[in-house]
Amino acid sequence: MNVRVILVPYDSGHHRKRMGLGPERIYEAGLKPLFTKMGVTFDCVEIALEAAFPAEIAAAFEICRGVSLHVRKCREQGWFPIVLSGNCGVAVGTVSGCGAGETGVVWFDAHGEATTPETTTSGFLDGMGISTLAGQCWRTLAMSIPGYAPVPGDRVFLFGARDLEDAECELLNNIGVHRPSELAELRTGLTATPGVDRIYVHFDFDVLDPLVAKGNQWTPPGGISMKILADAIAEAGKMKEIAALGIASYNPAVDIDGRALAAAMAATESTLRSLNDKQPLR
Repeated sequence: MNVRVILVPYDSGHHRKRMGLGPERIYEAGLKPLFTKMGVTFDCVEIALEAAFPAEIAAAFEICRGVSLHVRKCREQGWFPIVLSGNCGVAVGTVSGCGAGETGVVWFDAHGEATTPETTTSGFLDGMGISTLAGQCWRTLAMSIPGYAPVPGDRVFLFGARDLEDAECELLNNIGVHRPSELAELRTGLTATPGVDRIYVHFDFDVLDPLVAKGNQWTPPGGISMKILADAIAEAGKMKEIAALGIASYNPAVDIDGRALAAAMAATESTLRSLNDKQPLR
């Protein structure tokens, strides 16, 4: 198995600040040892912004364009892409690189990621990942991403969400996003959803119960365990081909006990084993 890690060390356009420090930490302290243990061939590339003083919105979409091209190249060359990013919105680029027209999304997150410029109360661009992916906002800029097309809501599975604004709930309901909370619901939904040849798996650390692990400062009470995360990824991998894995929003300063890093390794290992289930990895 060949794996390419795509590092996106930015948080809201800021290079290696806050969650922008997460990708390198996950790769160096977690993925490298894991790949060696599993006998996986791997390499790494890094996305870099060209603008000296990047504006947040412009930076976000420039990053997505670069990620899309790298992910598409991975798939053409037979490498499995793992995208490590400071922000969740990078997923729009990853799905575009996988081929948005045929790709479903299994998204693990505590939040709805479905605000829009008209409904956001925080002004946080990174709260618009699913709404952008589904074509509900930023359409002109999103169309500049190679391979982008709006993903129908019924091809999106938002697992473990528990902290949603009213406007997000309304948008998610209107476009038909699935919101499973159990493995059986995820299995049933993926089985019944037509037109999905492959899936992108997205993991935001705040989906975890903070008593289990805390990877960023936006982790609300409640949440899922590492086992449920790994089992849900494995279940999804049984149903559909996993085309790419995204791990986002990790702040090393918050993960004081290293348990969130361990969760990233569990998610990655579950993904890779699902890809190689006919001949288990060493």
